[in-house]
Amino acid sequence: MTERKTITLADVAALADVSQQTVSRVVTGNGQVAARTRARVNDAIAHLNYVPNRLATGLARQRTYSVGFATNDLSLHAPSQLTAGIEQAAREAGYSLLVSIVAANGLSAATHTLRGLRERQVDGVLLNASLDSADALEVQRRFPGLPCVFMDVSPGTPVPAALLDQAHGARLAAEHLLELGHTRVAFVDGPRHAVVENARHQAWIQTLAARGLTPVMVAEGDWSPASGYAATLRLLAGGVPFTAILVANDQMAVGVLRALWERGLNVPADVSIVGYDDTPESALLIPPLTTVRQDFPTLGRRAFTHLLTVLEADADLPHPQVLTVPELVVRASTASPSGERQTVQAALDTLRAALAGRG
Repeated sequence: MTERKTITLADVAALADVSQQTVSRVVTGNGQVAARTRARVNDAIAHLNYVPNRLATGLARQRTYSVGFATNDLSLHAPSQLTAGIEQAAREAGYSLLVSIVAANGLSAATHTLRGLRERQVDGVLLNASLDSADALEVQRRFPGLPCVFMDVSPGTPVPAALLDQAHGARLAAEHLLELGHTRVAFVDGPRHAVVENARHQAWIQTLAARGLTPVMVAEGDWSPASGYAATLRLLAGGVPFTAILVANDQMAVGVLRALWERGLNVPADVSIVGYDDTPESALLIPPLTTVRQDFPTLGRRAFTHLLTVLEADADLPHPQVLTVPELVVRASTASPSGERQTVQAALDTLRAALAGRG
């Protein structure tokens, strides 16, 4: 059997009729190459099935061409979509992606995960774990040689960050309900320790306060549908009338809708619901869910690009934060409250009467 010849940089250069230095610039992405020349080199690479020796290149430049993504539960919508966006951007740039789970909340768990990624000699890390400003700065102190872009810290924290403008999205949701005429609004929050959730909660509070309002009730969940269901049961058991619920993510909104349906309440005739995230299932719920769209794949790609900028920049220079703005998607789960519709209080009275009659 004839041994297959290893394709080299020189072979690609010969086929493309360019210098080896030009091929190297195209492969590594360093230096200017005319678009037509770049296309000719890429065609030659594809024709010859040339595989660049990343290990040799990495040793020469002290790079492994791998990055880490440290994130929380991948079963949740946001981390899974962020992973997809980051992986695509990394692959297109010639990097491999190592995903590692941050198993708990707080600095200790983040430190453990980052230590493992550093041992794998990644060039840098994208960190999607909820940290306050002090903990984010402590991460930088503990890992001075590991470039890191933070994805879940408070805006204004003096660290490289790629964030979604949570306050803006939360204001859009609250203002939508207020413009429809709702004045009795309840919250189903996510875990209050989360930086993301705190930003949404505070923006909801401030938006209501600007109209002289406060939430009539607040219940906390853990981002899961089951916790949204349980939180809604607690709201209903409180006996305080409300006509709308702001929900901290769409997955909890699934449980909210189930709990209201079981209690005979119609959405939006009795209660309007606004979620957050715009998961693919949100438009298929009954009724389709009004929500705040967060483009996680785009954020993932922008975060990876930001990390590359950090890798190439002077470590002593400050790095601007990359901010992605959400948008409101209005569907059928919200409507104006109406005197002709059954209010939540009336529904509760009906339910109590029915239960009393069974006794």
